[in-house]
Amino acid sequence: MPDKHDPDFRVLFESAPGLYLVLATDFMIVAASDPYLRATMTKREEILGRKIFDVFPDNPDDPGATGVANLRASLERVLEHGHPDAMAVQKYGIRRSESEGGGFEERHWSPANSPVFGRDGQIAYIIHRVEDVTEFVRVKQEGSEHHRLAGELRTQAERMEAEIYRRAQEIQEANRKLREFQAELEQRVQARTTDLQRTNEELQREMSERQRTEEALRRSEEQLRHAQKMEAVGTLAGGVAHDFNNLLTAIMGYAQLMTMRLKPDDPALRDTEEILKAATRASVLTRQLLAFSRREVLQPRVLNLNAIVADMGKMLRHVIGESIDLVVVPGEGLGSIKADPGHLEQVLMNLSVNARDAMPEGGRLTIETSNVELGEVYVGEHVGVEPGAYVLLTVSDNGTGIDEETKARIFEPFFTTKGVDKGTGLGLSTVYGIVQQWGGAIQVYSEVGWGTAFKVYLPRAADLADPGVRVQNPTEVPSGSETILLAEDQDAVAA
Repeated sequence: MPDKHDPDFRVLFESAPGLYLVLATDFMIVAASDPYLRATMTKREEILGRKIFDVFPDNPDDPGATGVANLRASLERVLEHGHPDAMAVQKYGIRRSESEGGGFEERHWSPANSPVFGRDGQIAYIIHRVEDVTEFVRVKQEGSEHHRLAGELRTQAERMEAEIYRRAQEIQEANRKLREFQAELEQRVQARTTDLQRTNEELQREMSERQRTEEALRRSEEQLRHAQKMEAVGTLAGGVAHDFNNLLTAIMGYAQLMTMRLKPDDPALRDTEEILKAATRASVLTRQLLAFSRREVLQPRVLNLNAIVADMGKMLRHVIGESIDLVVVPGEGLGSIKADPGHLEQVLMNLSVNARDAMPEGGRLTIETSNVELGEVYVGEHVGVEPGAYVLLTVSDNGTGIDEETKARIFEPFFTTKGVDKGTGLGLSTVYGIVQQWGGAIQVYSEVGWGTAFKVYLPRAADLADPGVRVQNPTEVPSGSETILLAEDQDAVAA
């Protein structure tokens, strides 16, 4: 009587990782491993005690099906010669259950059959072991557009698949020679099986690498499209802002002339002043558009970002309100940058106001600075960024967060999620244009319900290449009796 501590060999076999069947000499199924049942979409209680060809017949709709005939021939060779028999890759359909639509699902298998001898020296059972190679066959048959985009990977995959089929044919040839070299066959089968497993593992690694390459290519294409879109929008916005600014110049000029000509008690004076106020507000919008399109005249200086943040700290605390904690974490040994201080203040103000609006119930606003080095890996994943030394400004909050759809358009001018009369949609687009104008980059990271972080990368002054910006250098105006010619293509502005 077996000891209760003895292992349950039936349970061990059924949970074995491979795809196994145990067949009686009349080809009746007496045991099956769990992976085999999953691969063939069958249940143990439905197949035990039945003959294998009754459970797995050929697909009657496939006139070229040879799975049953080939498998029967292999099993009979095992019974006749008492040696293992490995088969070439076989197309052998698996019947679906009625709940899954019925019919047959095409599969490809790499089978091997081995005898199990009883104590009397006679064959008692046959171990039927298979490997499901359907995916490899489908990759070969179907191909894809990805193979064209990744030619080197495709060539390697096709070469490995050809090797699998070549070795399968060698196994088939070894089976033919079995009747002459029975003692040698067992060693060859084991060697070929090891090669096949190694090849399968290598192919899986190659497929994983191809997926990573395709994902990186997809991210690069998305970033390039976004950069091109923002460039096009910037060109359009700059042109509109330039023309609109000329119109405002004329409006404000004529309004100022009217103000000087009207008497203080003239009723039209108040209307003229309102025209000036409206035109002044409109000019603020044009300056924001010019900043976004990188057409604004700049006055760069070598600055320390920590000093800018410290100077604006008191103002920001008034802007964000008492319900929000402001935490400033200045970086030690922070490098200098070359920028317009007014621009940096505008960047800080716009990002802080957006953070405030994302925390209506209060929260924490954190402003951090640090030195960073951007390498080739980061540059390869972010279009428009050059490798080198940068100063990083991070403005983060623990507010409502931003969803993916909004994040894709967040830097577009006039795009806003705020209500009517609560936002122009130019705040973040202005930030984007300023950062781009100084040769930097801005990235946003956010998760709905957890908060948002804007990371602004500005080149350090020592490593700053000439950004090609227009610098306005004030000079002393000489005096004299010369005539000055003013050229202007807008009559209203020239007047």
